[in-house]
Amino acid sequence: MVRPIRQAPLDRTRGKQGRQAHHGKVFGVAEYIELLNILFKSQEARILGEISQCKVHAPSGHVYFTMKDKSGNGILDCIIWKGIYALCGITLEPGLEVIVSGHPNLYAATGRFSIIASAVEPVGEGALKKAYDALKKKLEAEGLFEEARKKIVPEFVRTIGVITSREGAVIHDFLNNLGKYGFRISLIDSRVEGQQAAQDLLSAIQTFRTEEIDVLVIIRGGGSLESLQAFNNEMLVREIIDFPVPVIVGVGHDKDVSLLALAADRMVSTPTAVANLINISWEQAYRRLAELRYFLLNRVPVEIRRVGSEIEDMRDAIRTSFEDVQKTAGEKIASAIELIRVNDPRRQLRLGYAVVQREGKTIRDVDRLTTGDLVAIQLYKGSFESEVKKIKQ
Repeated sequence: MVRPIRQAPLDRTRGKQGRQAHHGKVFGVAEYIELLNILFKSQEARILGEISQCKVHAPSGHVYFTMKDKSGNGILDCIIWKGIYALCGITLEPGLEVIVSGHPNLYAATGRFSIIASAVEPVGEGALKKAYDALKKKLEAEGLFEEARKKIVPEFVRTIGVITSREGAVIHDFLNNLGKYGFRISLIDSRVEGQQAAQDLLSAIQTFRTEEIDVLVIIRGGGSLESLQAFNNEMLVREIIDFPVPVIVGVGHDKDVSLLALAADRMVSTPTAVANLINISWEQAYRRLAELRYFLLNRVPVEIRRVGSEIEDMRDAIRTSFEDVQKTAGEKIASAIELIRVNDPRRQLRLGYAVVQREGKTIRDVDRLTTGDLVAIQLYKGSFESEVKKIKQ
């Protein structure tokens, strides 16, 4: 079941106010500027140019810069707010060729016309690769890509947070390859293309911080370095580093792996691979369950019959063994009885011998007797006492 949380905030205003004619109406200056700005808000555009001047406003941190056309026939003043500038992950300086995404604006206090930038990105693979390599080196030096700091994906994932575009094949590939194991899926629809997607992605990740999920999944298809700019954003990398649950990133890529994927707790190459990673522990558990079921239904009865047969065989063996032991014991007892009979002192007494004792001790040597001792004489039948009158050696 896929539960949409909300759509990430996309500034796709297509204002219709003020389009109707205002013939005959008299506007105040501020009122008219406000009307123009409503119209301008709908004129979002991407503008190519070269930075000619750049200044960071000290108190606010907002950046004021001027971009010019290569032909030298056009110039625009631009403003990018501090938070947006930080999210762009770029350092603006004179001579840098950029593409600015934004809309026109008139500042009522001065009547100054400016472009309010929502994103700024360097132009060309060379500039993007240079920025990518520099940021990668910086983050590597901080140890942000090391395996030791990465969290382990739970063995049996139940609740999944997903960030991707609701449109296109990516989300369908992910859902179609995810097993039918009762997963609960929360989806935030986000732009995933180009530098402008960074704001959406950041907002979506921050939203999921308050959600009860087992893992966070960020996915999109492959693309050029330019299209993957948002996934090479420093703020996004730092946002997932300390995310409360493991983050899995599945972004199709070619030679340059996105920095977001390198920082993720698990990195795989495609959305389908993410689904397979989540499936694997459940697949193993169900396979083991099937093996146990087969064993219980098929092998256990066989084992019961086998053990029963062994017990029956053992019963006959025990009976035979007991009879053998009994016979051997009888023979030993008979032998012992005969031995006792042969060595029975009464047998000697029957032949006329006697046993002489003094004070309960048998006398075998006359040296232990003295004249006048009283001794007991034991015969085969009966006994008597006698006094020693004379001793012969």
